[in-house]
Amino acid sequence: MRRMILVLAAASAALSLGGCGYFYPFADNRARAAVEAMNLGQVKLQRTVMGLSCSKSDKIFYKFTAVNVQGQKIHGVVCMSYLKGATVRITG
Repeated sequence: MRRMILVLAAASAALSLGGCGYFYPFADNRARAAVEAMNLGQVKLQRTVMGLSCSKSDKIFYKFTAVNVQGQKIHGVVCMSYLKGATVRITG
């Protein structure tokens, strides 16, 4: 009985993360391309579950660090959904 509850809990968690876009397979490439389109290099992406700087319609969230053409380190977020483009916001 306890094992069945654990299996159901794990399946529920996987489905909820899938619904919020966490397992969307093409998101990494889209996020990286959006940041690089802003002429930023050395992009390091980190997937997050919550997008505090994103709109309610966004389902896929990344934090990133990158380097601009002057060599300064830039922090920001990438917000995406399934059927729209990516929005890049510089946070610091």
